[in-house]
Amino acid sequence: MAPITQGQKIFFAVICAAALLVAGLGLFNPAYLASIFTWLVLPPLHARFVGAIYLFGAVFMAGCLLAKQQAEVRWGVQMIGLWTGMLFIISILNLGAFDFNLPPVQIWFASYIIYPIVALIMTIRQPSMMQAASLPGPELAGWARGFLFIQGLLISLLSFALFFAPTFMSTLWPWKVTPVLAQMYAGPLLSYGLGSLLFATQKQTVGVRAIVPAMLAFTATTVIISFLHISLFSFSETADLIWFAWFILSSIILAIMTTRVLQAR
Repeated sequence: MAPITQGQKIFFAVICAAALLVAGLGLFNPAYLASIFTWLVLPPLHARFVGAIYLFGAVFMAGCLLAKQQAEVRWGVQMIGLWTGMLFIISILNLGAFDFNLPPVQIWFASYIIYPIVALIMTIRQPSMMQAASLPGPELAGWARGFLFIQGLLISLLSFALFFAPTFMSTLWPWKVTPVLAQMYAGPLLSYGLGSLLFATQKQTVGVRAIVPAMLAFTATTVIISFLHISLFSFSETADLIWFAWFILSSIILAIMTTRVLQAR
């Protein structure tokens, strides 16, 4: 089995630190994050949801750093490239929302240009990182693979809708959201969704140990922040009911999966 390269570890560490910064600000100081992200309208719930999304990225990167073999972090680099590359494309589509005289905007564009390029170069130089390899330990249960597949399919479809029809999707979103922000959600959610589909093909439980706890961090945090802002939801609307039902159910399933993958040897 091929080990994770030093270059990959450095890349994972950089992305982990950057994602953890956004997650921390979004979850615990949403007003400050909103003041930095001047190109987006980020009331507290929006900022905290952004924080929950980036918490997934930070925990996933931490899991990749703790992994030993390439087979445990298959597609990790490519998921970074997809997440950051999509955000760059969406930013280009909404250039009018940015003030390039502001340092945060300059850092945003520099980051989301550099990260996908690095991911692409690493993939071209080492395509073997995505190859399947046998891992030790118990097989991943069929129901777990099934959940990852269904979750991946649903979230991927949602992300496509957000990208191609942000104005329409902003009218369906459980709380008030601008079309620009709705489209911005598409990048991270597509990475999450396709990552779930890809990791559903892993054979051993150890093969999903890097990503499943990160998914739990995202869904459970989303449940918590949704209850913190419960007044913004109307439970007479279908979208709101689906929102809470999905994130509570997926958190329960992912909690069971996380317990099992962390116990795997």
